[in-house]
Amino acid sequence: MATEQSQSRTIRHSSSSCPCLYVANYATSGAGSVTVYPSGATGNVQPIQDISGSNTGLRYPWDVAVDGSGDMYVANADANTITVYAAGATGNVAPTATISGLNTGLDQPWGVAIDPVNGDLYAANAGVSRRITIYAPGSNGNVSPLGLIAGSKTQLHQPAGLALDPSGNIYVPNYGGDSVTIYSAGSTGNIAPSRTIEGSLTKMRDPGQVALDSSLNIYVTTYNGNSVNVYAAGANGNVAPVQRIYGGPSQLSFPWGVAVDSSDNIYAGNDYPSITVYAAGSNGKVAPIRTIKGSNTGLDYPRGIVIH
Repeated sequence: MATEQSQSRTIRHSSSSCPCLYVANYATSGAGSVTVYPSGATGNVQPIQDISGSNTGLRYPWDVAVDGSGDMYVANADANTITVYAAGATGNVAPTATISGLNTGLDQPWGVAIDPVNGDLYAANAGVSRRITIYAPGSNGNVSPLGLIAGSKTQLHQPAGLALDPSGNIYVPNYGGDSVTIYSAGSTGNIAPSRTIEGSLTKMRDPGQVALDSSLNIYVTTYNGNSVNVYAAGANGNVAPVQRIYGGPSQLSFPWGVAVDSSDNIYAGNDYPSITVYAAGSNGKVAPIRTIKGSNTGLDYPRGIVIH
């Protein structure tokens, strides 16, 4: 479990340390943390960054995104906030910005992502509003969103996370709805998805997070299905996964977070608590090639994960 740090500081990592794995730790205490590891980390390793403590504003952090400058954006499910931290920040640091207040439309944010086209910030809100809210780069305070994706046509059902592809198309896993809804770049309002992955062949069971590889294959964790499902780029309708990692050898245990590195290795964040890593192309009842697990790691109910 994350503990409060006595000092706060900002550090810069050499290129040898990153790309890095960023993890939002929900934590049973509610305070939570963001921990960072080199992407090749394995075993009972200490994080190279650990944002935790009373100054951070973290409150049940559910997801994390990183922009091109390395700044971190954290969705705090219980506080209805998005907190922002400088690149390399570690310890008991105050956020550099906080999106918070009634005007923001935040409602139990479970997902956060950055549009690679224009830098807009997207949040998936799993509360009763069931909507996607969009904010301008640099937003801070009680700001109104630039736009919303919300309404009966959207087919949103407790949106649990989201990812944007290089063109700005939006991918949303719907927890409880057993679907992934996909919206065209720039979509706002009460609009229907351009594609929907849904149906018995998909083997979705409470999807958590979604990630994309460089070929736009779609990776989805199924929290109560204990699997990572992979769908072909452009998948639509009641389609079977082209890969599916599951079963005892996989060591998946209520997986929520998912990420894919530049070599297409697959990372899953598991509740009890670990990060399991699988070789590119893994399919079936396969064992991880690496596991981050143990008391030194600072992992505590990891939710959102991302590689940057």
